[in-house]
Amino acid sequence: MRLQAFRILLLGLLVACRASAGDSAKSIRATRTFQPPVIDGTLTDPIWKDASPVLDFTQFDPDEGALPTEMTSVRVLYDDHALYVGVICYDSDPAQIVQQLTRRDRTSEADRFTVIVDSYNDKKTAFVFSSNVSGVQTDGILSQDGLVYDLTWDAVWTVRTRIFLDGWSAEFAIPFSALRFSRVDSSGNIWGINFRRYISRKKETDEWVMVPRKAVTPGTYSSVSQMGNLGGLREIDPPLNLTLIPYVSGKADFHSRRVDAPATSSTTDQVGLDIKYSLSPSFTLDGTINPDFGQVEVDEAILNLTVFETRYPEKRPFFIEGSQMFTFGSSIDNGTQATGIPLALFFSRRIGKRPTGSSAVASLPDSMIVSNPQVTTILGAAKLTGRTDGGLSVGVISAVTGREEATIRDSTGSVSSVTTEPKSVYNVFRIKQEWDGGSWLGALATATAREQGLPGLSAGADWNLRLGGGEYALDGYLAGARSSRTDIGRDGLAGRLLFGRITGEHWLYVASTDFFSRTFDCNDAGFFAQPHDHGGYAQLLYREDFGSGAFRHYAFALNPELRWDWDGIRTHAKIELSADGVTTGFWSATLAYDFLPTWYDDAEQGIIGIYRHPMSQQVTAQLTSDSRKKISGTLTASYEADDRLKRTALGSLSLTLRPVGWMELVPVLLYQNTRGEETAIFSPSLGGIVTQSVGGTDYTLFGDRALDEVDLELRGTLTFTRTISLQFFSQVLIARGTYQRYRRLIGSSTFDATGVPTMSYDFDETTFNANVLLRWEFLAGSTAFLVWTQARNGDSGIFATSYQQRARETFALPHEDVLLLKISYWLPF
Repeated sequence: MRLQAFRILLLGLLVACRASAGDSAKSIRATRTFQPPVIDGTLTDPIWKDASPVLDFTQFDPDEGALPTEMTSVRVLYDDHALYVGVICYDSDPAQIVQQLTRRDRTSEADRFTVIVDSYNDKKTAFVFSSNVSGVQTDGILSQDGLVYDLTWDAVWTVRTRIFLDGWSAEFAIPFSALRFSRVDSSGNIWGINFRRYISRKKETDEWVMVPRKAVTPGTYSSVSQMGNLGGLREIDPPLNLTLIPYVSGKADFHSRRVDAPATSSTTDQVGLDIKYSLSPSFTLDGTINPDFGQVEVDEAILNLTVFETRYPEKRPFFIEGSQMFTFGSSIDNGTQATGIPLALFFSRRIGKRPTGSSAVASLPDSMIVSNPQVTTILGAAKLTGRTDGGLSVGVISAVTGREEATIRDSTGSVSSVTTEPKSVYNVFRIKQEWDGGSWLGALATATAREQGLPGLSAGADWNLRLGGGEYALDGYLAGARSSRTDIGRDGLAGRLLFGRITGEHWLYVASTDFFSRTFDCNDAGFFAQPHDHGGYAQLLYREDFGSGAFRHYAFALNPELRWDWDGIRTHAKIELSADGVTTGFWSATLAYDFLPTWYDDAEQGIIGIYRHPMSQQVTAQLTSDSRKKISGTLTASYEADDRLKRTALGSLSLTLRPVGWMELVPVLLYQNTRGEETAIFSPSLGGIVTQSVGGTDYTLFGDRALDEVDLELRGTLTFTRTISLQFFSQVLIARGTYQRYRRLIGSSTFDATGVPTMSYDFDETTFNANVLLRWEFLAGSTAFLVWTQARNGDSGIFATSYQQRARETFALPHEDVLLLKISYWLPF
């Protein structure tokens, strides 16, 4: 107790001295060493005593601005090759230090320490290096003054940790090859730097430079512009690095027998090469020859009963790393508006997508499929990214994909080939100029060329202007696209403009308007799957960061939205009231009420004519428990009702189980039930809205739909050592629907049931996905993967089938299995 009291007294004196010294930026000096310390987590090398420590941390959470409850000491060394950070995290009760062993780059509920380095010293971007008490590494890149955090960036660096009688310690060795900087004159480099400590059992975050919540945009990871200074770095040269990562892989594919195809199996082996070369201290060239993305996780199955394409996230490392550079039109929206998502002029999953003609081949009559590739082969790709000292960022991607052909056998036994995807070239160019204060202006362009096809082009400018010292923002974009499709008008425009107060103690607001012309289509290299319309939204937000009573933090928001098609018909209307907060026990709760007045579906939703939706209301509640516990979870419930017969109830439960420090299991259960929904009939087997004809006139078929959905998922991570882990994912999705009272739409809210065919459009789909990945980083930057993937799906078309029977039938469905072994080796030069 005396030792703890002495530490608190020392912290108080440091804070008092800091306050009397004024508001100048904090500084720490790095000490040059000619003998690098032994990185073992102990800080016993004599050289550490020559470095001056910093101890004056401040609480960010839970009591912003208060003294830390535990003392932290940090020292910095450097030599010609690396930066070394030594930290001692004193603890009054070391037995309560929370440990968790998990795979790299996975956030853990454990004590941890983070080093943030702005080696550009541009006050906008920074590199993040973090380790928990078990030595699990996490790294990433901050941009836009900390608003964007790219966790997918990986560097080769070292950390070791050690628990001792008075707490725990860590030693970081960060090679200069993991940073980007320029050589300066004899005065030495000045970098931005910050340190952050997290104490899990207290849910306490302490920072060396603590920036209050009211001074940053909500959602900011760490304010780069307000970090402290790291000095003393003299005569260090930025390395010009060349890294080669050759790989070898072997893959076995198994397809069980289907009605339209026999059972097949095949094996392939492949070699390839990934290249990373620093053209300068600020620009990096990445290349990949004959890439293999076999370790990619499977996509979750999603029930989509609309005419719009489902967007799945990118999971391939080559395209994930640095992807924030190619994000277009990102908006400031205070973190609560889903309509504030960027415009995806570039969507990397178009490269190597499923061949466009593979579905058509599967539906050919009187033929059997011998082979039908489900992905397009990427022959090679290159990526150039970097930024100048003046704040100009540049990004270029170029990729070539091969021609894909399906092989079919007709009823006579004749075998033929059908081209399902032509050879294609994708090119993307991105620039962005940033200025002090957080303002930036950028442009992005794409060009897609295919054999014997028209090119697809898109281009646009986007901006974010910070006004009033960063308190206000004016952002938006203007873009145009020329589609390769000939069945629509090829040229289209899109735009967005937003203004808002984005920082402040209590009141924040935004107002936004946007449009998408009738013929806008950027899907050759991008992703656009929504109506071509115009409209906007507004948001008024009140937040309290220093709550009283039961809540530590809370906020209230009002969000109205309106949209119209180009004929002036209202296609969307909603007013949302929401409240959320964090309790003193670190539980979080959200409550939202949505009021949707009448709106209309038109041809954009696949309707012939227009359909008037009835007024509806929805209430959603969500409760998340304290994530520090061995068992934590999120419970969500919602209920929706309209002025007719529709009633929808949804409930979901997601748990996080950590029975031991090296195991994490995440089971998820979702159930949704809808009854009495008047809707256009969507047929999953046909892939769209059902259209029929009477008297030579086409019409949209409507009915009253009953819909059930059950989604069972289990994710898990077993971490055997810091470098060996097993992760897995499995999902069973049962989605079934039935239609009654078939009728044709003849007016916005009138129908005619005479002469309507009575065939059934019921569906009862079952999907099973599984993925198991064993990962071993046998050397720094060198990894071996062993992956197994299985997919099953089927549709009985019988709505009345019980869930138990459908679950049992799941494992009798036809399946596709892939077993892959891949080994990559990191060769630095």
